[in-house]
Amino acid sequence: MPFNASVFAHFRTITKVAHVHFVMADSRLDNPSIDRDKFRCPICLEEVRDPKDLPCFHTFCKSCIQTYISSTAACTGDQSVKTIECPVCRKSTPAPSNDVSSEEWASALPQNKLIVSMSVNAEQKETSYCMFCLRNNEKIEAKHWCKTCIETICDDCKTLHSRIPILQNHKFFCLTNARDLKNDIEIDEPCPLHKGKYFEVFCEDHDQLCCSICFATKHRTCRKVEAIEDVAAEPDLLCSQMTSTCFIDALKKLEDIQEEYKNKVEKLNARKQEICACTETKVEEIKALLDKAHDQWMKQFEQKHSDSVGSIEIASDEVKRYAMTIQEAKTLLEKVLGHGSPKQIFVTRHKVRHQIFEHVDRLRNLKIWDVVDDYNQPDTNFLNQVCKDEKFENVRLLESPSSTMEVVEKFASSLQNNKILQRRAIMAQKDWMKIKLEKVSEFKLESMVYFGLFVDDSKILLSIEKPPSLQVYDVTDTTATCVCTYPCPSAPYGQCYSGKSLNKVYVSFGNHVEHYQIKINGTVALRKIETIQLETEMRAISRGSSVMFAASDTERMICDTNFSVKHRTVFQKNSDRPFLSVSFNYDQKAVMIPGGKIGMVDENNKEVLSFSHSTPTARGLAFDLQDNVFVCAMTERLRQISHNGGESRGIDLPGIQQAYNVVLHPTGEKLMILDLKYKFCVYKTS
Repeated sequence: MPFNASVFAHFRTITKVAHVHFVMADSRLDNPSIDRDKFRCPICLEEVRDPKDLPCFHTFCKSCIQTYISSTAACTGDQSVKTIECPVCRKSTPAPSNDVSSEEWASALPQNKLIVSMSVNAEQKETSYCMFCLRNNEKIEAKHWCKTCIETICDDCKTLHSRIPILQNHKFFCLTNARDLKNDIEIDEPCPLHKGKYFEVFCEDHDQLCCSICFATKHRTCRKVEAIEDVAAEPDLLCSQMTSTCFIDALKKLEDIQEEYKNKVEKLNARKQEICACTETKVEEIKALLDKAHDQWMKQFEQKHSDSVGSIEIASDEVKRYAMTIQEAKTLLEKVLGHGSPKQIFVTRHKVRHQIFEHVDRLRNLKIWDVVDDYNQPDTNFLNQVCKDEKFENVRLLESPSSTMEVVEKFASSLQNNKILQRRAIMAQKDWMKIKLEKVSEFKLESMVYFGLFVDDSKILLSIEKPPSLQVYDVTDTTATCVCTYPCPSAPYGQCYSGKSLNKVYVSFGNHVEHYQIKINGTVALRKIETIQLETEMRAISRGSSVMFAASDTERMICDTNFSVKHRTVFQKNSDRPFLSVSFNYDQKAVMIPGGKIGMVDENNKEVLSFSHSTPTARGLAFDLQDNVFVCAMTERLRQISHNGGESRGIDLPGIQQAYNVVLHPTGEKLMILDLKYKFCVYKTS
C-alpha cells in the first residue's frame, strides 16, 4: 500500500522528543560489552537506581523518568490532565493531578520492590549504611535487610522494630547471609489501581490478578477465583513453557529483522545514488531544455526517498522498542525463575505476558509494516517525456511483504493463556457420530437471524439484519438474555474469528468487512478495530489457519488473510443466504452443491471430497471435531454425515422447529441452532 504521509508525520512528531532520550541508549545497546542480564533502565541503560514502574510495568530509574516527564508531559486532544507516553511501548499514563511537578509525579510512581529486593548483594565490597539512620544524617553500617521496609538497617534499628507493635512482624535477613538473600525474594505485589492494597487472588475467568478491592467490586460473581498461592501451587503446562529460551529466540529474530531493515536502507541509498547518477547524465545531455523538469523530478524523488527511509526507520524503531520490552521481561523472568517462590513466579509470568500483549496490540494497530524494498525508473527518455508531458516520469516504489508482525504475533501467540486447544483436544477424543445434545438455553427473536458465533463460553454474537445491529446474548440461563446491542449502518452478515481467541471477530457487510473486539468484563462492549474494503461482495466468511473462505450469492472464494481473492468458483446458492464451514483440523471447507451434494475443497480450491446428503431443504452446515458434517434440513432434527459420506444419522433438537443454521463452539462443548421461526437454541454436547 502507498505510504501514508499523515501517519509518517505523526510518528515523526511523537518520536522527536523520545529520540533525544534514546540516543545514549541506542549507542550502548550496540555495545556488546554491556551485560544485558542485569536490570537496566531503558533510558540510560545503566543498572537501575531507585526503580519506578509505569502502569505498563516498564521500569526506569527515578531520576531518568523524572527528566523524561519534565520534557515530554503535555495535555493531548480533549484531555485536561497532562500525560506521558512510556519511552518503550508508548502506553499513555495520566498525571496524578494537573499541577503536579515532575519530581512529585516521579515520586508517586510505584517502586518496583521485586527489583529492589533482588538487587541486594551480600557479596558486595562497598559498605551499606542503615537507611533509617542516614535520614538523620548518621552513617551507621547496616547489618540487616528488612524485607517489609525494603531497606538496609543497623542492629539498633532492628531492635527498635521489636519494640514497636506495627513493626514487630517485619522479616529480616542478615546482609552477610548470601543464601537467604538470593533464595527468598518473596515480595507482595502492589495493586496498581488501589493504593496500599496487594494482589491476593487470581480470577481465571478474566485472567487477572486482583486485590481485595478488585475482587469485591469486579469479580465477586466470577466462577473461578482462587488465592494466588493455591493457583501457583498447581501445575500449569502453558506457564511452564514460558522460559527464557522463547525470549532468546524472539530476540534473535527481532535482531535479524533490524539487520534486515538496516540492509534495506543501505540498499535504497545505493539505488538512489545509482538512479540519480544515471538521471544526471541524461539531464546534462539536454540540460538547456530539461532544467525545470529535472528540478521538479528531484524534489519528488527526494520526498519519496525521505518517506521510504523514514517509514523503515519508524518500523525499525518500533521493533527496537518491542525488543526492549522482551529483553526486560527476559531479565526479570530469569531472576525470578532462579530465586523466586512459586507465587512470585506465577505473578511475574502473568505480568510479563500482559505487558507483552499490550505492546503487541499497539504494534498490531500501526499501519507502518509495508515498507519500500526498491525503486524502479520506468523510462529515461527524458526529452520525449518533457516534450509530451512537460515533466519526468516519477520513480516507482517497489514494496515487499514484511515478516515483522508475523514474528511478533507468533511470539505473542506462544504466550497466550488460551485453553481452547486443550479443551478441543479432550472433546475430539469422543465418538462424534454418537454424541448427544442437551438444551441449555433458548431465546425468541423478533426477526430471522442467519449468522452467529460464540464469543466466550457463555456469550454468543448474532448478526441482526432488521434493524441492522450486532447483538450479544448471555446463554448462561435457560432463557438467554441480550446484554449488548451495537447499531450498524447497514445489514451485517457472516462472522468468523480473526485469530485464535474468541473475542476478536470479523463481520461481513457485503462490500466490506469490519474487525471487532468484544470486551467482556462485567459488562459487554464492542469496539471496532478496523474496516477492510472488499474487491468483491462477500456474505458468508470463515477462517482457516492460513486462508479465508468466503461466498457471495454467485461465487465461492478462497482469500488470503487480508480478504484478497486467490481463487473463485461460480455456483448457484440454494437458500436465502450462502453458507459454508471450515474444518477445525485442516484448511478445507464444506459447501452445498446444487443437486443434493456437499463438496469439500482445500486452500488451493481443489476438490478433495464430495458426497450426497439426500436433504433437499439443506441450509447451514458445520464441521464437528472429527470432520463429520452437521447439516440443517429445516426440520426439528439435525442431520449428521460422517467425514467420508458413508454414514449418517438424525439428532433431535428440543425447542427447534425448522433448523436453518448450525454453529459449533471451537472447543466442541456447545452447539447453537438458528431456527427459521425467529428463534435460537444452545445445546451442550455429551
